[in-house]
Amino acid sequence: MNVSFILPRALSTDPDAELAQWMAQSGFDLVDTEAEWSDAGIAAVQDAGVRLGPLRVRASLADSHAATRKEAIDNACAALDRAKTLGIATVWTLTRNFRNDSPQRENFARALETLPEVVRHAESVGVRIAIENCPFSGQNPVCTPEAWDALFAAIPSDHLGICFDPSHCIWQGIDIDRAIREYGHRFVHLHAKDTEILGDGLFRFGVEGPQIGDTTVEDGWTKHGWWRHRLPGLGDVDWNRMISAVLDQGYDGAITIEHEDPIWSGSPDVIRRGLVRSRQYLATMIPQGGTR
Repeated sequence: MNVSFILPRALSTDPDAELAQWMAQSGFDLVDTEAEWSDAGIAAVQDAGVRLGPLRVRASLADSHAATRKEAIDNACAALDRAKTLGIATVWTLTRNFRNDSPQRENFARALETLPEVVRHAESVGVRIAIENCPFSGQNPVCTPEAWDALFAAIPSDHLGICFDPSHCIWQGIDIDRAIREYGHRFVHLHAKDTEILGDGLFRFGVEGPQIGDTTVEDGWTKHGWWRHRLPGLGDVDWNRMISAVLDQGYDGAITIEHEDPIWSGSPDVIRRGLVRSRQYLATMIPQGGTR
């Protein structure tokens, strides 16, 4: 297992030589790739000696408009082609409805219409596609064990899997240990993001979050009211237990730091230090040789 990271937009939307050198000097030998990165950005990363990790593509595969769904299929297939060309084994995405104008049941039905063509293309080029379990405020229906069971029953292909982010299990109340036991064989990508439960906020707002006032900046509450994302080790995920469990399941892919921590934000320097801290923290739990 190697430690990778998603490049936050606050640092850059497309790597340059200076940023790529920072990656290498900070101990990262892997970075998740973005579908929109230019050839020059890809070259900067590779020239610095940093390898290309799993490729992310944003595609509204559950969109309520048929034309947008067709465009999303084309984008996902193009990302699979680029991954194949670059020697990347995994593409990850969310089956989102960017418009967020439909209930999850309808979003899921549309995802089952678009994903078969994408998965067939993944099979043809020999690249796996993984769906992240982030609900994304109701946009992504493939985010729970219920959805995983229905998805794999409909599309049993080995080229379709889960991009597992434990942070979303914390606030949804999904047992991480059980998720790994029952679905770990379907994990093809792993995100390292934590979630901190805010007890006072849970008491004040309940699990529905703020409903009356605007509390996004008031009294220090987050937009969710009772939880916030954190860097690995600063929330409620037991990382040592989780990493041991996925290794026991035979997982050998990347573990990717996804920086959405509001405490370790505010400036590019703080974000960089947060990423380096997280890499060092995770490296202590990975067998020697898994990362540098």
